[in-house]
Amino acid sequence: MKKNIYIKNKNLSNKIRIDKYLYIFFFKKKISRNKIQIHIYNKNILLNDKKTKKNKILKKNDKITIIYSKNKKTKNIDSNNILNIKIHYEDNNIIVINKQPGQIVHPGYGNYNNTLINWLKYYINNKHIYNDFNYTYYRYGLLHRLDKETSGLLIIAKNIPTFNYIKKQFLTKTIKKEYYALIWGIPKKKKDIIKNYIGRNKNNRIKMMVINNNKKKYGKYSITKYIILKTFKIFSLIKCKLKTGRTHQIRVHFKYIGHPIFNDKLYGGNKIPNIYIKYYKNSINYLFKIIPRHALHAYYLSYKDPITKNYKTLISKLPKDMTNGIKYLKNKL
Repeated sequence: MKKNIYIKNKNLSNKIRIDKYLYIFFFKKKISRNKIQIHIYNKNILLNDKKTKKNKILKKNDKITIIYSKNKKTKNIDSNNILNIKIHYEDNNIIVINKQPGQIVHPGYGNYNNTLINWLKYYINNKHIYNDFNYTYYRYGLLHRLDKETSGLLIIAKNIPTFNYIKKQFLTKTIKKEYYALIWGIPKKKKDIIKNYIGRNKNNRIKMMVINNNKKKYGKYSITKYIILKTFKIFSLIKCKLKTGRTHQIRVHFKYIGHPIFNDKLYGGNKIPNIYIKYYKNSINYLFKIIPRHALHAYYLSYKDPITKNYKTLISKLPKDMTNGIKYLKNKL
């Protein structure tokens, strides 16, 4: 299915890029400019029937074509048991989900039904909550996200005042999030702070990377604190604290310092370094079976409660796959 948009004079009082035009005038800021740019890169958005660039300046009588995939309609799921959604905490204003590895948060290409958003639709309809929400704009109350393979705590608001109150904490960096991760190798420093700029990889729009040149222009400042909790000859179990919340931040930072997260397929953590193959190949291959996804878990969440104004702290135990993997490493390494 296609949607054509024709540019008229009144839309061009100032020079405007195609991505900005779509963000403001067509999508009404309901999806991010970054997503729009990805669709432009993937040729899902054309200008005058041709591939274009995100920074192309529009002219009078230009035609923008948006290409929609077939079968894109999402459905509500019949039961939360289908996705095995685990509610870690709930009160009158907030739900905190303990997301399991492999659970998808947002509908997208290849999966439009079995996602956390679909479950939220089901939960809304059956619990009769969120009555004052504009569902699309407020993303069903979802305040942040975790990658598909990352497990751990996700916070969801039940009403607009709570959504705005918690969202402000994300914007001002006063909300506290910490992660456990199993990484390759042993960093030289037991604890350290990684600081640099992260931007999108121009050669692969799915990936992020540390930006070294023109960093302020092409990347966002990113800070990750870490401490090593335990070492296993060729692996380290670490605890990370985010001072900023960039896409793939932890995964990118540890790839950058030469210690990618174990089994991170996007950032090279699924490849056995040559120096380990001779002595540890069989043990590592078995560990891949125990932990079949990147070993990252959002275990700690602390936010200021909208009613009491006191900090509420929630902690999630390591999921079964990471627990079993660490037990195996203790016995074998």
